Amino acid sequence: MSTISCDNMSFHYDDPFCEVFSSVSIAIDTAWRCAVVGRNGRGKTTLLDLVRGRRRPSLGQISVPCEVCHFPARTTRLERPTLQVIKDAVAPFARWEKEMARLTLKGDEKSLARYGEIAETFAEKGGYEIEAAIERELALIGMPSEILAQPFNTLSGGERTRALIVALFLKKNTYPLIDEPTNHLDLAGRMYLAEYLAKKPGFMLVSHDRHLLDGCADHILSIDGRGVKLHSTDFVHWREQMALEEEHERRRDARLRRQIRSLEHAARQRRTWSQRKEKEKIGASDKGFVSHQAARQMKRALSIERRLQSMLSEKKQLLRGRDKERHLKLDVDAAAPDFLLSAGDVAVDLGGRKIFADLSFTVQRGERVAVVGPNGCGKITLLRAIAGEVSLADGSLHVPAHIKIVRAYQTPRWQEGDLRTLLQREGIEEPRFRTILGSMGVTGEVFERPLETFSQGERKKVDLCRSFLEPSHLLLWDEPLNYIDLLSREQIEEVVLSSKPTILFVEHDRWFIERVATSVLDMG
Repeated sequence: MSTISCDNMSFHYDDPFCEVFSSVSIAIDTAWRCAVVGRNGRGKTTLLDLVRGRRRPSLGQISVPCEVCHFPARTTRLERPTLQVIKDAVAPFARWEKEMARLTLKGDEKSLARYGEIAETFAEKGGYEIEAAIERELALIGMPSEILAQPFNTLSGGERTRALIVALFLKKNTYPLIDEPTNHLDLAGRMYLAEYLAKKPGFMLVSHDRHLLDGCADHILSIDGRGVKLHSTDFVHWREQMALEEEHERRRDARLRRQIRSLEHAARQRRTWSQRKEKEKIGASDKGFVSHQAARQMKRALSIERRLQSMLSEKKQLLRGRDKERHLKLDVDAAAPDFLLSAGDVAVDLGGRKIFADLSFTVQRGERVAVVGPNGCGKITLLRAIAGEVSLADGSLHVPAHIKIVRAYQTPRWQEGDLRTLLQREGIEEPRFRTILGSMGVTGEVFERPLETFSQGERKKVDLCRSFLEPSHLLLWDEPLNYIDLLSREQIEEVVLSSKPTILFVEHDRWFIERVATSVLDMG
């Protein structure tokens, strides 16, 4: 194995200027299962781009002495059988096979020599056993071999993800970079992925799914305002270590505040004494002696102020990089009836295909209902039916009159343009929006750059903020945690538990469901 190293590396974006990394020096063994964690917008995907060579450092160096491969990768001709798509994602086997067949027919010496070169490469890349290897890896990641004959574009998003992850690890002599693999995976798919990755040596993974990180990572690369730091531990122990460090910093912060208040008081006192002594010179018989005392008091005051400035600098340095925890607030309309939603034998057909049928449930005030089930079972279609976007084929959905339903979408509505302009158009108060967005680590500078420059997590937070600001009786959340960082996930959990809104939500983060849901609607 080899080592990826950063030597005093810095990186910034130019338009608008945004510093992402400053003087980073780390070394990553490619045998590690290394998870990259941090707030949205801190530079996790940018780091992968630097490792891939898609971006170059602004200063310093990054050395990658191995070939890398990346998920998600661009895939074409999705109408082909899944087997062919996976094979081509591993290496251009189909092209090599076609070329070898053509060279065999020609049969001349030059053609046969070229055939030998291609055949050698074909063998090195595992071409003669690739189909058996694909079946074996699919079984390990929880997928039946029958899907190999299906057109790739008929697979669910989660099935496509797992198929392409398999392709990633079938590439010979490459280092996998995996960026947010769980966003289209259901609970079972995430479990299979965690078990699969736990058996694979050597990759870099960006993910916010706590069960996945807990299940497969043996090193943590954390990115926050203090910089980039490598931790030789698994996710659980890293979390424990971070909690201890946070507690230590909070105590140190409190101690600094007490010392600063004491020093400020002492400095004011010394200045007051000095000023009094100066006044005593008027009418004093020994003005020189009084002036000397006043100067001594002023000198002491200045000495204390220098100590105060030192303490203030220490405090600022301590707080400089901390990802501050601020409490979110969710507007909940208390004037709601006991029953907000009832569904009786509901069925939905789309394009002549039955999505689900005979579905019955109720949602009472204060309930937080997690809608779960495998990909394709109709979870999102159910939310759309409740919102009135999809007609029922059978059954009934009843929502009392005057009930305010507020939605957050899987794909954020706002993808481009100026955030301030969009808020004004929707009549949303910018100061309140800034406060909530800042609470989730997205600072005010985002109002000075277009949405196109936002990370996917930042755009997701913008969409969630809209739902936080509108007073609601019932929230419909469609995979609210996609791309959301770890700290923000915990903040969202806390605000839901404290505000007790009524929510019907689709989410595949098992940790979130276990903490937040009061009941589960299983559509499997």
